[in-house]
Formats: sequence, structure tokens, C-alpha cells
Amino acid sequence: MTNHGLDLLHRPDLPALIARWHREVTPAELQAGYESLLAAADAAACARWLLDLRRREDLTEPTVNTWFGQTFAPALRGRYHEAVRLAFLVSPLRAGQPVMAVVSAADTDCQIATFIDEAAAHAWLAGG
Repeated sequence: MTNHGLDLLHRPDLPALIARWHREVTPAELQAGYESLLAAADAAACARWLLDLRRREDLTEPTVNTWFGQTFAPALRGRYHEAVRLAFLVSPLRAGQPVMAVVSAADTDCQIATFIDEAAAHAWLAGG
């Protein structure tokens, strides 16, 4: 599935839902992309997500980060049979750049990690 500059692929063999942004996106497209990711995850009942941000220049978007931390991530609590695991894949150039707003453990049971190596990201996703 492709929309909002985003490709979504469910890989039950991994198991993971893979989201790859292929271009710069507006804040509205970014938020819509997360909503599309959520719909695909719901359809597949998949709580393990690999978000490939390597082709995006800017990994932070204040409006979307606030929405993600205050609305999107808290809505994930108890949504699936396990806690949602989000593996953010970034380029080595962007590895030191913050990816998103801090998500409070009191508000959500998301587990979040950032990787520059896709194999390591998949290993972490499979490990929980």
C-alpha cells in the first residue's frame, strides 16, 4: 500500500509491519501516514513496527511529535495482545537527531528504539 509518501508492507514471517517514507512529507501527510500505519497494524493485528525514516531529511516535526506523544501513542495502550514495539530506522547521518517526542511510560506501553542497521532493528522487534 502506498500513500502519503509512504509504503506499508505487512511481513508476518518477521513478524512486523514495515513503513517506509520515500520523500519529504508535510506535517499533515506525516500524521496521515501514521494513521494509515495504525489501520494496517489493526488489520494485521501486528504490534511490531519498523518505521524506515532514512529518506526523510528532517526526523522531527514539532506539531506531529506533540500529537504522537499526547494522542497517538497513548491510544496504542492495550490495543494488541502485546505492547507495541516501534523500531525507527534512520541514516547514520541522522542517528544523533531526535526522532520524536518523548512518550511517557505512564501513558502508553510502547517500546521505542532507534537503529541505523535494518537487521538489528528486526532482531530487536523479534526479541520481545
